[in-house]
Amino acid sequence: MDKVVEEVLAGKKGAASRFYRLYADKLRNYLAIKLPSEEAAEEILQDVFLSAFDNLPLYRGEAKVSTWLMAIARHEVADYYRKRYVRAAVEKTSPLWEDLLEKSETPELVWQKKKMRRRFLRAYRAISSQYQEILSWRFEMGMSVREIAERMKLPFKATESLLYRARKAFAVAYAKEN
Repeated sequence: MDKVVEEVLAGKKGAASRFYRLYADKLRNYLAIKLPSEEAAEEILQDVFLSAFDNLPLYRGEAKVSTWLMAIARHEVADYYRKRYVRAAVEKTSPLWEDLLEKSETPELVWQKKKMRRRFLRAYRAISSQYQEILSWRFEMGMSVREIAERMKLPFKATESLLYRARKAFAVAYAKEN
């Protein structure tokens, strides 16, 4: 097994930084070719290393570390494009569904919408103001996680985690309103 991998696993001071510096440039170059922007490449690079550090104890040493990291990078790139495709598909079909719903409004549907809106607002008010704020920025204002992180002066992954917890808290509150 690679010496730097053993040092990271042993928790040796500075080993994680050396590991990153050793492989980051090669991965960054690969990602820059595969992704549409430098920002996307940098974001995916961070995801690759987070995944690598999470899975390093499972690394068996059957392939070179660089090959193993490149495989993680390929999977992250595929996930990036898969998410983009799904988002684009939803955005394309959303107006069609909205038009269809607007044209077929029945008294029952209007009543259900009002009921759902009240349930939504009660659940929204039940979560913390920090969760309300981050959910509003993300879903109401359409801000990216990176933009929210900058506004909140938090690291990207911490913001992503906070958004996840906020969505979970809202889901729990919404379920309770039933």
